[in-house]
Order: sequence, then C-alpha cells, then structure tokens
Amino acid sequence: MSTIDNPLRRDTVTVIDRVLVGEDDRGQDVYEDVERDVPQCNMQPVSSTEATDDRVQVVTRWRLAGPPDMELKALSRVRYRGVLYEVDGEPGVYGSYGGLMDHTEAFLKVVTG
Repeated sequence: MSTIDNPLRRDTVTVIDRVLVGEDDRGQDVYEDVERDVPQCNMQPVSSTEATDDRVQVVTRWRLAGPPDMELKALSRVRYRGVLYEVDGEPGVYGSYGGLMDHTEAFLKVVTG
C-alpha cells in the first residue's frame, strides 16, 4: 500500500522494545533492549506539570502518532531528540475509511526530578 506524503509526519523516533532472549543459568528470563527507528511519526507536546512538595518533579507528556504497523507496546520506550519517554497506557491502532488516516497513537511521558 502506498502512502501520501504527510507534512505532519516528518519526525523519526527510536522505539526501544524489551525482548526475551533466553534464560540464565538459574532459569531466570533474560531480556535485551532492541532499538528500531520508525519514520513518518508526529510528536506533539501535551502538558507539563510540576510538583514541589519536598523536591521538584516535572512530568511532561507528549502525543505520538505513527504508522499503523509500528507495533508500539505499553512496555516500549521511545527516544525522540535525545529524550527517553515511557509509553503511558496502551497504544491504540486506528483505522479510517480508505486507509488515509490509519495510524498508531500513544501518549508518552517523561519524569524528571
């Protein structure tokens, strides 16, 4: 299927998936982080909150829209412009009439402080 160039999908993100690669000598699962670049994404800032109880903590949220086949999972992480984000909740895959607006959508967050 061919896609129409979309000026809103000009970002490339790096998706980091935790993949089970085997077991150690005690039978414990061994995981490895696997990185893959995903082009044709759109990153938009959503909100930022600051808590100043006993320390300063900032939670920043972004909205990611990407290709419908990007296979983003709730336990994936996303790197964009050098910042590492956690996927906040379960990503959704959305279809549209004729496929023009098909996409994956997820909210991302990063906590500092």
